[in-house]
Amino acid sequence: METETPFAIARDINRGGERPDAAQLTAFTSEPGLARYFVALGAAVVAVWLGLCWLAAGEYTAWRAAESLAHAEHDLRQGVDDMTLGIQRTLSVFHGIPAALGRDRAVVEALKLFGDRPDLSRVSLERRQAVLASDPRLAELDRSLAGSVADLAVTSVIWLINPAGDAIAASNSGKPDSFVGTNYSDRTYFTEAMAGRFGHQFALGRVSNIPGLFFSAPVRDGDRVLGVVAIKIDLPYLSSWVNQANAFLSDNYGVVILAQDKGLEMRTLPGAAVVGLSFAERVGRYKRSEFTELPLVPWGSAEHPSLHRWGSDGVPYVRMSTVLPEDDLALTILEPVPRIATMDADRMGLFGLAGAVGVLIIILAGALVHHWLDRERSRRNRVTRERIEYLATHDVLTGLFSRSVVDQFIAHGIAGATRSARGLAVLFIDLDQFKEVNDDLGHDVGDLVLKEAARRLRQAVRGADVVIRQGGDEFIVLLFDLPQPGDAANVAGKILSVLNQPYTITDPPQNLSASIGIATFPEHGETPSLLLRHADMAMYRAKAAGRGTYRFYGAGDE
Repeated sequence: METETPFAIARDINRGGERPDAAQLTAFTSEPGLARYFVALGAAVVAVWLGLCWLAAGEYTAWRAAESLAHAEHDLRQGVDDMTLGIQRTLSVFHGIPAALGRDRAVVEALKLFGDRPDLSRVSLERRQAVLASDPRLAELDRSLAGSVADLAVTSVIWLINPAGDAIAASNSGKPDSFVGTNYSDRTYFTEAMAGRFGHQFALGRVSNIPGLFFSAPVRDGDRVLGVVAIKIDLPYLSSWVNQANAFLSDNYGVVILAQDKGLEMRTLPGAAVVGLSFAERVGRYKRSEFTELPLVPWGSAEHPSLHRWGSDGVPYVRMSTVLPEDDLALTILEPVPRIATMDADRMGLFGLAGAVGVLIIILAGALVHHWLDRERSRRNRVTRERIEYLATHDVLTGLFSRSVVDQFIAHGIAGATRSARGLAVLFIDLDQFKEVNDDLGHDVGDLVLKEAARRLRQAVRGADVVIRQGGDEFIVLLFDLPQPGDAANVAGKILSVLNQPYTITDPPQNLSASIGIATFPEHGETPSLLLRHADMAMYRAKAAGRGTYRFYGAGDE
């Protein structure tokens, strides 16, 4: 790599600016009248400071409160989005389970046999259960559904419903809470599936009284709906959906069905639509007719109408909700913003602090501003100087050293080789076929090829060696401290290998080769200009030999 070159020129290119002398550092204190000017200015600012403290403290606390509110809203929006995405992904899986089971051959056959059985609806529950339990095919289906519940883990019950609404098979068949024989014709998820759609509903279990989410799918025989496959997901399994405090999930009637705080469940949002249901509908769905409303009321601030009060808590909350219309669910999260509640106290505290330390702040601020301005001026000068030096010594396109420093590097290399009695080699490299790339694909692609070639060259040589862009598609590599002059051939072979690899900048990739001429010190010259000229001649001999190879300079090259 090029980054650790040992020569003084490389260090000079990246050298920082000069440090200021003692006179510059003491200019503030030594300038006549300046101290008196700062004292007078400080006294005037102090006189104005106390008059502005109250206004500034008010503006500051208002800004901090607004910022706190903005952060709370951002975090709340992120939390709502994350939880909504997780819920939607899980719900899509839940919808897919009954749909997949509805395509099972045993399910279809069971509904063909027991779908059109009006006699079952006219007998008692016990008689229906006895008739259904006596059929060995349904018994086998019950065991298969129980196995599916065990495999899926997320479902508590899977059952099969005929068009009359009677459950003819269930995973909990034979248990005290068996669904077999129970009629579900009044359930929304049943009527939705019988209409040929995916169904879903929150309700308390008709048999178990355990709240859950119910999902259903139609079972079809061609275009005819034979019946319904339904599954139940118990709500405790879904507790991860509301994974932060003051978050809760409500159904389409505004009843909270899931919350991290279990005391909020089965309570209602303000103005919930559940009050519009009939007594029988409320009892059938929720097993209760009366609901307690959540203690959520507006905060009452004209400046912050989005804030709410939560019970007797003196801290305002931001409320954010998102609706999942396809599943008749809504997610609501409350985020506290305590800074708004303490605005007055914060303003008084800030005003007292500002009045007490105002003079000290003004003095320190003046000194810091003066010091900062001086340092910033020096920094800008240093950056500008370093940029100018960099542009003077580097190629803008590839980031390599430019031809302007090649003589200096070679001269340093000659001096080092003379002292150490070790070799120095100059490699002159030209990219074959580059003109065709420029002409056929344009200069933009050509520039990308040159940058890639430069990157490969840097990786192919040692950290002490130097890569220079001579211009166009020509590069120079300086190899220092070589034990034998012939070692340059090994490096040239490595360079040819990396440069000959396809350039995947375009599709299809571009295939280029390179021609390399090599001149070594002192065999082929003892001055920078002579070494460069002989390496250039050797490069043209490599091109004449068929390209894609290297040649050392020879006496016949003249």
